[in-house]
Amino acid sequence: MNRTHTTIAAAAILATALTSAAHAQFSMPSIPGVSKSSGAAAPAADLPSQQDALVRGYVAASKDVLYANAKLAEALGLKDEAAKVKAEADSFQEGATKDNAEAANKAVATSTDLVAKKIATQPAMDAQSKAVYSQGLVLLATGVTKYVAVGKDVTNMGNGLKGASPLQLPKLQSAVYVVTKFPDAMTSVSGAMRNAVSFAQSSGVPVPSDASAAAAAL
Repeated sequence: MNRTHTTIAAAAILATALTSAAHAQFSMPSIPGVSKSSGAAAPAADLPSQQDALVRGYVAASKDVLYANAKLAEALGLKDEAAKVKAEADSFQEGATKDNAEAANKAVATSTDLVAKKIATQPAMDAQSKAVYSQGLVLLATGVTKYVAVGKDVTNMGNGLKGASPLQLPKLQSAVYVVTKFPDAMTSVSGAMRNAVSFAQSSGVPVPSDASAAAAAL
């Protein structure tokens, strides 16, 4: 088999794997807060630009969640950890690369788990800490709202990937990553929003209207 045939065969194999991954994402029951039929897929020629917008949107939403988690962690007494989470959010680049999407996904998961574990201990907060916690709720509501918007783009991109040519798909790995990982990320962030609001209510922390609305919509 010559080099051209080998390249085409490899692309076909990769295309099958990527298409299967994209299709598997949409065989899942649902993405919290997102309709399964949120829009039409983009034409194949538009997929690269759609990928760029999708990944940038995902990283931007993730940054908001990280800033929220930094505020929540600070309010809960995790000062050093909060500073690290904020520094990580500050360091993120918004380029539409798979590396950026992976970094965002990992950072959000780690910091969300950090906050959840601390909330589980039911820590007491003074007035200043409660004020900081409320700020974190506002940021988290913003992040969740952006995640919901990204979820609609994920649905459209997944449909587009199913119709992409075998030679296109290797150039769309960033989109495939987000399409595949997003449902779990959205579920985690949605749960974090509800958990953070619930803890605030039980701890006498004023819940901003944006946070209440975001939690109720999930």
